[in-house]
Amino acid sequence: MNKCIIMLLSLAIIAPFVSCIKEGDDIPDEVINYVGVGDVVPAFTASDDKGGTFSSSGFAGKRSLLLLFVSSCGDCRKVLPVINNEIWPWMKDNPGYQLITISRDEPAQEVAGHWSDNKYTMPAYLDPGRKIFSLFANRTIPRLYIINEEGIIEWMAVEKLEISFEELINKVKGL
Repeated sequence: MNKCIIMLLSLAIIAPFVSCIKEGDDIPDEVINYVGVGDVVPAFTASDDKGGTFSSSGFAGKRSLLLLFVSSCGDCRKVLPVINNEIWPWMKDNPGYQLITISRDEPAQEVAGHWSDNKYTMPAYLDPGRKIFSLFANRTIPRLYIINEEGIIEWMAVEKLEISFEELINKVKGL
């Protein structure tokens, strides 16, 4: 009986982190990126939980940082505070720049709860059914994209953010 309890507790602890990697039986094992550096960002429209929307046409004329995430993903939980606490304060005060965060296939109340629990102030849009995410890749999050004023992807990072705040800001600035 103790072994069963230990196994169940282990699964409960590990499951949220595995969800970043193993995402479903119908998804191929290899990661397929449908867009990459040099590509035009795909056309999409995302809604937030307050009725606001963002369309990919909104990338025109601004340098943008796009983050695709799931709030229960371990790597996303490492990236989200950095983006909210380090990048978002800088971006919101610089009108030529914007931050777009899109939660992949999570209920609005789950994202809102995570935002509230962590006191995040950055915008969060929703992607029910992975419609937006599936334009970018078949698996693996978080995904960060820097998109230039013409809507071209200039840089991307998948799964882990392995650069400093300063390096990321310089990339966003196009330096």
